[in-house]
Amino acid sequence: MIDKVIRTVEKYQMLPEGGRVIAALSGGSDSMAMLTALLMLRERYSFTLEAAHVNHCLRGEQADSDERFVRDFCEKQGIKLHVLRADVAAEAKKNGEGLEEAGRRVRYAFFDSLGEDAVIATAHNLSDKVETFLFNFARGSALRGLCSIPAVRGRIIRPIIDCTKDEILRFCKENSIEFVTDATNSDIKYSRNRIRHTVIPQLKSVNSAFERSAGGCMELLAQDEELLTQTARSLLESARRDGGCSAQVLAEAHPSLARRALAMTLEENTGVTPEREAVERLLSLLKTGGSAQINGGVTVRVRHGLIEFPAEELPELPELELAEGEFTFGGARVTAHIIHRRETNNLQNLSKQVLEYRLDYDKIQGKPILRGRRAGDRLSLKARGCTKSLKKLFNELAIPPEERNGRIVLADGGGVLFAEGIGCDSRVCVTDGTENILLVTIKR
Repeated sequence: MIDKVIRTVEKYQMLPEGGRVIAALSGGSDSMAMLTALLMLRERYSFTLEAAHVNHCLRGEQADSDERFVRDFCEKQGIKLHVLRADVAAEAKKNGEGLEEAGRRVRYAFFDSLGEDAVIATAHNLSDKVETFLFNFARGSALRGLCSIPAVRGRIIRPIIDCTKDEILRFCKENSIEFVTDATNSDIKYSRNRIRHTVIPQLKSVNSAFERSAGGCMELLAQDEELLTQTARSLLESARRDGGCSAQVLAEAHPSLARRALAMTLEENTGVTPEREAVERLLSLLKTGGSAQINGGVTVRVRHGLIEFPAEELPELPELELAEGEFTFGGARVTAHIIHRRETNNLQNLSKQVLEYRLDYDKIQGKPILRGRRAGDRLSLKARGCTKSLKKLFNELAIPPEERNGRIVLADGGGVLFAEGIGCDSRVCVTDGTENILLVTIKR
């Protein structure tokens, strides 16, 4: 298996010589095999090896036991370990996400926080890639989805992506590698587990080398995807005009390329990957003209032969320096108070009709100003682990366009502090070290 890992590493130039590699380590057979392989290759490629473990706090004592196992292994091997304990169930509930989606977001935000100078090695393997291919195929994914898991994505590398699960388990046995087992991996109530335990065995009965054959198929599909994407990007560039894109140029192109080019311009102008229905709707407008609302209320139109995204009208809300007390602003009843941290226990629970924002008052730069949103406004949400424009956040949250202009924004010298209905910027979030809290409520 180690020879296969070396071929994969060199094919995709995964390991930067003299660089820093952080292995995502769950303690399972895949990640333990990957970490062992990286230990074997550390001297060959002269990289610094670290590990990162996320305890999702979903499996009680078993999750804690996995964390202890990982800590013990890394200590014995002299590997620097980064650990995050995250209440993923609470995160999922707070953000209206599924557990898997919330867990993935938390993990990758944690990995990103460990430094931009490092590459993150994850233990996805060929069997995972085949399962994802079948899962996406069952959902009707287009070519990109059928390409499944890439070997490299940005700073994420997957050194064992060409190794099957059977090869990994054999490697563990040959090298006396201990690992933990997640009991949920055998629960067929989960779609991926049903694919793993029922669908793939049937396909192997048709072709014993099914996983290897499917891997070759996906590699060819990935090459086709790359070519089509490059061609569609060239098509889009040729269609660009002052004020929009030529509807005629895209209408005359092959539908496959036209769809891809339209998806690109939709994502460019909305900040959100468009659904298939949105692309098809815009494709139909190329010949008929007209307008449509897509991606959470963004208006796109085809007029005078151009695809246009009419600029949203920015709010006319005045600026108002925030002061303590109760007052009306933007059609809402606003209250603002500065309190000491110890007073938070005395606060009453608010009704669902009242939005409350708690900010670290001592981190505010200058005087906070109430206003409407402005072009270029951005917000860094701690729960999402990234910075996005208010426009993109409004789109993602499907806030109707007619409501956006009236949403209240609080800003200081450093930018947006909070946006009504979205949340507070991470730079002023209340932490254990916060002494004074600015408490703002908005009632409509």
